[in-house]
Amino acid sequence: MRALLYTFYLKTKLDLRNAEILISYYAVPLVFFAIMGSVFTTIMPDAFETIFQTMTIFTVTMGAFIGTPATMTQYVGDMMRKTLKSAGIPLYALVLSTFVSGVINLIVVTLIIALGSTVFFNATGPQNIGVFLAGYPLFLGATLSMGILLGLYARNSARLAMYSQALFLPSLLLSGIMFPAEMLPSVLRTVGFLFPARHAMQLFTAHEHALLPYLFLGGFMILATVMILLKIKSLRLDDRV
Repeated sequence: MRALLYTFYLKTKLDLRNAEILISYYAVPLVFFAIMGSVFTTIMPDAFETIFQTMTIFTVTMGAFIGTPATMTQYVGDMMRKTLKSAGIPLYALVLSTFVSGVINLIVVTLIIALGSTVFFNATGPQNIGVFLAGYPLFLGATLSMGILLGLYARNSARLAMYSQALFLPSLLLSGIMFPAEMLPSVLRTVGFLFPARHAMQLFTAHEHALLPYLFLGGFMILATVMILLKIKSLRLDDRV
């Protein structure tokens, strides 16, 4: 526990000095929210009903798939990993602190968007607050777990950029946050279900609980967690050689 708390403290200090983290978690999502919120509410009269949900999905997806993997790749490189190990910081503590840091940052941005949606765009918020509160933690956990997984498996920043965009862009285009998913061809609608954002959009705009989106989001999180544990075990074995 002491190692975990120290790692979280250390990583928080480093993240505050990391411009990439501040840009991907805060600057870009909030600027996008301000611009697209103005555009959507101007050209689409009913956008005020979904602006909070769509911008929340965009923010969480960007932070988890662009910001989170970048920090993991930096810290699990051979030299950095060995340096942290010599300092008594286990790899699992780094992964957990990255997850917790991501959760805190993204919740803060979500609250800012919630306030901004109400004040500036007169948004109504989720149709069913209970569905949103039940689905948001699962969506947040699933996307962050997948982001950490990207950071652990990417060997360099070039590959990480490619992997991150391969998840981020389809999530953005196929989830239904930019335009209704029903407008997509059937094949692309099916592909969209491979991304957490699509299921989050279903939940955040639903009036009643639907079991399937919860199962998908939970499945994404479990699968990513298992793969993270396997990768941590593999890295530990490499360090012993």
